[in-house]
Amino acid sequence: MKSFLTIIALVLSVLFSHAQFPEKELKKKLKADRIEMDEGNGDGVFKARNKKTKKWGMYQWQFEGLQTQELIPMQYDSVRYFPFNGNYTAVYQGSKVGFYLSYWSYGDEARETVACIYDDYKRFTAEGVPKLAVKKNESWGWVDWMTGEEKSEFKYATPEDLPYPYYKQEY
Repeated sequence: MKSFLTIIALVLSVLFSHAQFPEKELKKKLKADRIEMDEGNGDGVFKARNKKTKKWGMYQWQFEGLQTQELIPMQYDSVRYFPFNGNYTAVYQGSKVGFYLSYWSYGDEARETVACIYDDYKRFTAEGVPKLAVKKNESWGWVDWMTGEEKSEFKYATPEDLPYPYYKQEY
């Protein structure tokens, strides 16, 4: 019964926070024509698209007034939400993908670390450490998501064909 009540309380708090979200005012403040909430959470994270440039960024509403924290600046054609406890997320320029560090993990050091030059990606975990496989020119290789340094040759047909990622991934 206690867990049921906890779930009900969580659902009500999410509904309440969305009901109070000042979308119209935040659009004006951010000069945005569109705002999309991260419906998977309830943590106030949303994407906003700049009215003039049509570029997307990501923000977190602080649950009062118009206070927001910029997580990713409005400079991308598309932005993915950060995975739960993720260190980075995908950002896109045209059809190319790059990666941006999580503000929650890196604070003021959050930035684009992998340029938008890759065609596709797949996340892996090796011995509990997140690793990133990327596709470039129809071939797959490893890239260090903290530095953007390519860590293998790009000669593999699929991400599953990649050799084990022995390189040390800092984070």
